[in-house]
Amino acid sequence: MFLVNPKSKQPLYEQLVDQLRKQLFLGVIEAGQALPSVRQLATELGINPNTIQKAYRRMEAEGMIISVPGKGSFISDDLADMLKKQRDEQLEKTRQQIKTCREMGLDRETIERLTDEVYKEEDVC
Repeated sequence: MFLVNPKSKQPLYEQLVDQLRKQLFLGVIEAGQALPSVRQLATELGINPNTIQKAYRRMEAEGMIISVPGKGSFISDDLADMLKKQRDEQLEKTRQQIKTCREMGLDRETIERLTDEVYKEEDVC
């Protein structure tokens, strides 16, 4: 479910949050699904449980997960609405950025080339 790169400049807890977010967007993880316990995930990844706890707290603050005392952490049931809202907001930001680029004289081919580059970078990761 999760992998971390200790050599990355990105803190481990942020790597975990980003990975969960990506898995949620891709539909790999669904609403209501249980996450591994803090201890279990810390053991699997070989990192400090405090790091896992910090990631889980961040995920909970962002509304991605819900922690139930004595039961564990679960993907939020409000996930679909949250993801739709985030996607809509991001699309609007992207639309505004493209509009700004056009107003600055950038042509469609430049923007399309940049988009292709970004998608190719993602395929490499």
